[in-house]
Amino acid sequence: MKFPEKIPIERIEDYHTHYLGKTSDGFQFWGYTTFVWTVLPKDIKGDWQDYRNEYVLLHLFDKEGNYIETKHWLGGSANQVNDMTLYSKLDTMVEELGEIEFSDIEIKMFQTTIDGERFGLIPHEESGFIELQPNSTIAFSEPWDGSYDT
Repeated sequence: MKFPEKIPIERIEDYHTHYLGKTSDGFQFWGYTTFVWTVLPKDIKGDWQDYRNEYVLLHLFDKEGNYIETKHWLGGSANQVNDMTLYSKLDTMVEELGEIEFSDIEIKMFQTTIDGERFGLIPHEESGFIELQPNSTIAFSEPWDGSYDT
């Protein structure tokens, strides 16, 4: 499968791509919350929330869509942090970028490792999708128009 060099991503307010846009100097960003299981879900004994680590991520890209860095915050397990705290932290991280405009972006595939886990927009050759990892939260595919599947 031939994947595009750049992937347009549509901003959808109050959904997976709500925190998407550009800074005043033209750099692009994508912020969201996600999670990583500390054990496979099938191996969970007891409360599942003890085995789910909650993250806040803010990926940064240059004007051409090249990956620069990821700022992240591990809030703790799902039992230790709630959505309100996660989104408050995400709001703060985006505010620290300065003047921004929420908008669609166009970026290149990327990946980074945080706490031993792989995060990023990663191609899946077999399915033909480019998936937001971990957890394949959303996936992009032809016609590569910015829309995505959940």
